[in-house]
Formats: sequence, C-alpha cells, structure tokens
Amino acid sequence: MTTSPPGGPSSSEAGGTRLATAGIAITGMHCQSCVALISETLDRQPGVGRVAVDLESAHAEVDYDSALIGLDDLCSAVAGVGYGASPAESSPRA
Repeated sequence: MTTSPPGGPSSSEAGGTRLATAGIAITGMHCQSCVALISETLDRQPGVGRVAVDLESAHAEVDYDSALIGLDDLCSAVAGVGYGASPAESSPRA
C-alpha cells in the first residue's frame, strides 16, 4: 500500500523495509558538477536507492529506506557539501 501525506514523502512497506520517495528543494546549484556532487552525496547515504537531481528545477527526488535514514538526514547530507536543502512541498519529476 502506498501513502502520500501532504507535503511529506510517499512510502510503502514491503518485507519489513519501509520504502519512501521524497523530493528535496536544493539551492546553490549552478552547473552539472553541482548536480553530480549532490547525486553522489545522496547515493552514498545508507538505504538510498534511486537519486534524480535536476538543475533546472533545483530539485532532487530520492527513493530510500526510511527505516535506515530520514528525509532530514538526506537534507543534512546535501547541506554538508555546501548547498541549501529542504523537503520539497511537491515532487516534480526530476
């Protein structure tokens, strides 16, 4: 079953794994090197599956195991490499 709380990540549970998809609004990206750094940073986080970062919309969409990592942790990881990051109000496709 998939749930989508307003303004929050959508999620589903399968075999004890809590899978979620969330959007992250990113500030400070200027080029494809920024996109690559943010993508690599998110991809290295525990429990992260698919990562899609879009320069034009300044948005990332991340599939992750919410039992291992939270949306705030993902935003903190992006902030840790020098960009602004916050949960996105809506999730445009990256």
